[in-house]
Amino acid sequence: MSEQKDILLRVEDLRAYYTSKRGTVKAVQDVSFHIRHGETVGLFGESGAGKTSVALSILGIFDQVSRYYASMASDKEHKELWQLRDEARNKGLTSEDMGVTLPGVEGHIWFKGEDLVGMDEEEYRKIRGYDITYIPQGTRKAMNPYTPIDLQTAESLIIHDEDNLLPERYILRRVLEVLDLVELADVDTRKKQKPGQFSQGEDQRILIAMALITNPDLLIMDEPTTAVDVGVQRRILEAIDLVKKNLDIGILLISNDQGVIAEMSDRVAVMTGGRIVEFGDAERVLKHPGHPFTRAFVMSNPTMEIMRRIREKGLVLRGIPGEPPDMADPPSGCVFHPRCDYCIDICKEKVPEYREVDDDYWIFCHRYEELPEF
Repeated sequence: MSEQKDILLRVEDLRAYYTSKRGTVKAVQDVSFHIRHGETVGLFGESGAGKTSVALSILGIFDQVSRYYASMASDKEHKELWQLRDEARNKGLTSEDMGVTLPGVEGHIWFKGEDLVGMDEEEYRKIRGYDITYIPQGTRKAMNPYTPIDLQTAESLIIHDEDNLLPERYILRRVLEVLDLVELADVDTRKKQKPGQFSQGEDQRILIAMALITNPDLLIMDEPTTAVDVGVQRRILEAIDLVKKNLDIGILLISNDQGVIAEMSDRVAVMTGGRIVEFGDAERVLKHPGHPFTRAFVMSNPTMEIMRRIREKGLVLRGIPGEPPDMADPPSGCVFHPRCDYCIDICKEKVPEYREVDDDYWIFCHRYEELPEF
């Protein structure tokens, strides 16, 4: 792994569980990865893999969201589990210490050398929306339709200025700077317009500007190009590229779109069934995937280059067989083994070790060294 001083965010053995009618859902299991200063890490995988749960855990709101839905369900057992979670946290204990699987976040999330897991909410608020910012899925739902975009863009900066030290002229200048950075057209004349007066691609640019207003160190983008046409997607990717070129900012880019991940990421973490199964250089992971899930996922939506390689090697182009695992009752052993073409008995019985098999290249597979070249 790279030297500690180069790492902006380091996630270690992260677990994020929530309660449901089906039982405790293990949304994230023992996830580890890191993001360096100024790089983009793509979190790539199928829907329901746990990618958004990782983001919510980093933001410190996974527990809040999970606890809210548990309270709405009016389930006594779920409420008792959350009460037990509070007791354990107050004592500095984990699920393992308590001898029971508890909901909530456990593990470590090191940000600029400070562990965010278990941090006081008041302290977390100083970081969330300021040093770490988030662009959620769905632009229309993320913006207030009745508020002009200049006020929405400035909101995070104003909220974090608790002592009212920032002059109004500075805030206005900063709003114009970030809207110009994402190349929103005619900012001077359109800054008082409301979201409904902009196209979907322009809305996404405004959301990016809102996330940049505080000069954050880390930007988390959750499916920024979902449900948009090719032209809008291209304009959104151009805006992200402008951010990468002009700001020394770490980015966690969440997507199940292989093209977006390949174009925008320096390194890629591949996720399925709540686990990261492969993590390394983007070109290596996407062009020469080492984990059976990554290979199957890439082959299910291949680029022209992958299609050519498939034909040359006599491989069969097909989707991933079966269904994603039920994380309320995950399979034993490797989470991917029920759908894996290379599964043997050990895969069904024993959880693989997440190990560094090459310099800064990690794999979660018993049989990595035995697999045929892709």
